[in-house]
Amino acid sequence: MSVTHSPSKEKNMASDKITVGFLSPMGATGDHFDRFSRFVPEEVTLEVGGLDLIEGPLNSMEGKEGLATDLSVRSISDNPGWQTAAILAAPVQVYMPNLAPNVRGQVAIPVTTAMESAVAALSALGASRVLLMTPFDESMNVQIRAFLAERDVEAISGPQPAPYYRDAAKLGPDEVYSITKEGLVNAGAVDAIYFQGAVLDALEIIDRLESELGLPVVASNPAMLWHALSLLGHSFSVPNGGRLLREWPALKK
Repeated sequence: MSVTHSPSKEKNMASDKITVGFLSPMGATGDHFDRFSRFVPEEVTLEVGGLDLIEGPLNSMEGKEGLATDLSVRSISDNPGWQTAAILAAPVQVYMPNLAPNVRGQVAIPVTTAMESAVAALSALGASRVLLMTPFDESMNVQIRAFLAERDVEAISGPQPAPYYRDAAKLGPDEVYSITKEGLVNAGAVDAIYFQGAVLDALEIIDRLESELGLPVVASNPAMLWHALSLLGHSFSVPNGGRLLREWPALKK
């Protein structure tokens, strides 16, 4: 298992591991990437590239789809060892809906996104009605729910954990558990819990949530890893990362 930042071309080409590229709209570093490293199989190297598209509020990405396409294609081209890639963050897909198709049209490797991966994971787990947990406000959540609804997933939003989305990173595991349980009470019957937005970090409590609440949990970073590797035909079993990574269900056709 390895997570690296700003990988060199020589390192990529020399490695005999499966190499997955994550393209972040912010920088290539962050505590959530370090915490996520334990979910990466030993046979896999995860390399993170930063696109630096966000300057202040999330809507600062508006109007940058062309730039984001160029930067994403360049990042993939500059890392020939990448065998598959994921474009991170739901707001990227909201503000740049054509980014992923544009990138896919210019590169030779499979490329997925945060929300595409989540939809694929929920489908593989047989979930069509979910509790949606994000750090975002309703103006973003309504667009995430619309994306899911267009793909036959009904989502009910849980409580907003903080007035400003980045402040959700200050919540500890017990606080994340509590607001999730609160959201579940208000949501009614659902098939799964979907965490979108790594700053609302559920990684440490995925197994606890699944065990105590009796529902599968899909979180964005694990879902992207699962989807990116599944698109290559790979299958693993990762402990302590919830049912998705432990059972590694096959992609639905």
